[in-house]
Amino acid sequence: MSQGEDRVIVTAGATAGLAAAHHRDFPEIRAEGDNPAAAAAQLVNHLTRALDSALTDWRRKSIELAIEDVKSYADQTKV
Repeated sequence: MSQGEDRVIVTAGATAGLAAAHHRDFPEIRAEGDNPAAAAAQLVNHLTRALDSALTDWRRKSIELAIEDVKSYADQTKV
């Protein structure tokens, strides 16, 4: 199991046929997509936008680590 697999949570989306994804450390930031890989790609976009509001180096680093986890997960689910 890769590092990102246990930190990225993917569930059924709000409507049929969609997948929803969030990172374990940032449950308030969620994304949806047609499949888990698409939801993860959208989650990367949302987390990247969250970097704008990260006021401390610690918070910025934790968001950057979450982005790496989600990218790793997305790469593995594309296979």
